[in-house]
Amino acid sequence: MSNMTTLIFTALIVVSVSIQTPSRQIPQAALNSSDEVKQWWEQVRAAGADAAKAVGEKEAILKEKRTGRVRIPDDEDELLSKKDRERLNAEIAATKGKYLALLREGNEKGYRVPLPDSRPIVLSRGPARYTDAARKAKAQGIIILSIKFQSDGTLKVVEVVNGLGFGLDEQAIAATRKIVFLPSIKDGAFVNMPSRLEYSFNLY
Repeated sequence: MSNMTTLIFTALIVVSVSIQTPSRQIPQAALNSSDEVKQWWEQVRAAGADAAKAVGEKEAILKEKRTGRVRIPDDEDELLSKKDRERLNAEIAATKGKYLALLREGNEKGYRVPLPDSRPIVLSRGPARYTDAARKAKAQGIIILSIKFQSDGTLKVVEVVNGLGFGLDEQAIAATRKIVFLPSIKDGAFVNMPSRLEYSFNLY
């Protein structure tokens, strides 16, 4: 298995960035394991689905709020009421926290992941948003981020390999940090996986 993978997120920009990607699910156990591990794995699968759903719900609401607007704010605070923002963020924090806790539990108890070796599985991701500054400058191109899918289910942005400026680099980093994923698996254990993400901004 290669120790590097590149994910390319392409967005066609008219008024804002839009990425349509169906959510993936964590596979069912494919290897023999104890009843205790099987039960843990089903909890991981359910919690991962819940975390991905919570992120997806917020992104869907934001997309709806942006539709048809002449000016699309960079900041979601201008699109969502404080009440809605707090509700959605609390749901994301709770579901993602539960998911990460289950991954941590498996590691602490020495559970063997009941799947063959695999790369990270992205369960949910949102778009990198186009900014007002980029829109005025008609900026377009590719942002490349060097990242690490970490074994604990968190994602680390190592560096911006190629940036565009106009606030787009920050938007790409923010979108990357919202990714929900199942870590890479090697010999029955979750492992770190370096990768590169490419966000393509094109004006048509």
